[in-house]
Amino acid sequence: MFTSRSSARKYVISSALVTTMALSPVLSSGVLANADSMPTEQKDTSKDVEETTVLENGDRSEAVEDLQTELEALGYYTYNLDGIYGPITEDSVEDFQAEKGLTTDGVAGPETIEALSSASSSNSVELEDTTNESDDQASESDVVEIAESVIGTPYVWGGTTPEGFDSSGFIQYVFGEAGVDLHRVEDDMWKYDGETVDSPEVGDVVFFEGTYDTEGASHSGIYIGDDKMIHAGSDGVEVSDLSIDYWQDHYLGVKSFK
Repeated sequence: MFTSRSSARKYVISSALVTTMALSPVLSSGVLANADSMPTEQKDTSKDVEETTVLENGDRSEAVEDLQTELEALGYYTYNLDGIYGPITEDSVEDFQAEKGLTTDGVAGPETIEALSSASSSNSVELEDTTNESDDQASESDVVEIAESVIGTPYVWGGTTPEGFDSSGFIQYVFGEAGVDLHRVEDDMWKYDGETVDSPEVGDVVFFEGTYDTEGASHSGIYIGDDKMIHAGSDGVEVSDLSIDYWQDHYLGVKSFK
């Protein structure tokens, strides 16, 4: 009868990396000439990021570690974040450049850094959306967990606590514990709370009418999947099968209170 409806670490481009890249001076020809005249044993083969406008193989710096972090966040780098621009980092940069249509030279220059920044920002938004979806799923799980925790509570007309529930008191209690305020009786919940949906998802509320002599919604239960609900029936809070004729005959609709 019911068909369910079809659902990080964030990284942003390091200001240290961008600032370093933007402000670092270009080596002058004089400096290069002096460096070339130095004895081999006195030359520093690793380039300090403060002396270059790009990051490339051989560099060792915090800026390189920032670069590795950005590449890791985007799935291009899976090795140690060690600040060493070696072959693995170079290959990761080349993979990123190739996918983004950039010059594939393995050198992290301004164009590559800018593309990394843009990609990281987009990735952060996607991760936030995923996190929000996970929070919604946790809320549904919380509703069911709270409902299950009071199974066996006796039925009490007008009851709204774990000492005893009537049908709407049970619904109001469970959602109240999950942080959602609802009206006290089913008919008002049906009229004023949440959104009507075509078919239930786990954590939605199924409503019935004509279960006793009253107008409108007269009973309800929390849907837990597989055509089953938890509700406060005449025998207390229990799990019932929605596919039986009684519930089919009195079915009114479904509302989502998420």
